[in-house]
Amino acid sequence: MKNYLPTALSIITLSFLLSTCSESTQNSVPQINTQQTDQGVSDFNTDITIREIMSSLVDPHADALWNAVRVISDENGITEYFPETEEEWAALRISAVSIIESSNSLMMPGRAVARPGAVGIFPEFEFTPEEVAARLATDFQSWAGFSQGLQDAAIGLLNAVDAKDTDALSEWGFYLDEACEACHSTYWYRAGI
Repeated sequence: MKNYLPTALSIITLSFLLSTCSESTQNSVPQINTQQTDQGVSDFNTDITIREIMSSLVDPHADALWNAVRVISDENGITEYFPETEEEWAALRISAVSIIESSNSLMMPGRAVARPGAVGIFPEFEFTPEEVAARLATDFQSWAGFSQGLQDAAIGLLNAVDAKDTDALSEWGFYLDEACEACHSTYWYRAGI
């Protein structure tokens, strides 16, 4: 008769070790903020503020896209700049994708405008974070619409980058600027700026 005791003890020991490992892994996972959406519960972390998304993602990547095609006229004459290498096009693709995904982040409800006590660069000409938050609370749909406009322009830029079309890159850069200014005139600049 075969002895099954060592095998049974091995299985019990292995089960215990796996359950212990599983419990310690679950305890070390950081908690994620949960947002209720029309489709159900989704896990989103909205701790990064709107200002942080704008300054860390949208602004630098928009600048990269705007500066990709330009003409400089100075004492040396006229110099045209446009992407030429695979690396330059790849960097522009990263910029376009970053703005597309930043737009998704901007459309997530429950995100703070800025960190507590934050002040703008030109506070006399800018809405305070509290004023912006009040506007968002009364009409989030307009904010989402502006964010969608930003995303649409970035998708156009992504298509131009993928086609390596400098004319389209310049044209969609113009639309990106229009999308930014439309939103800023509602949520950033005070009247008359």
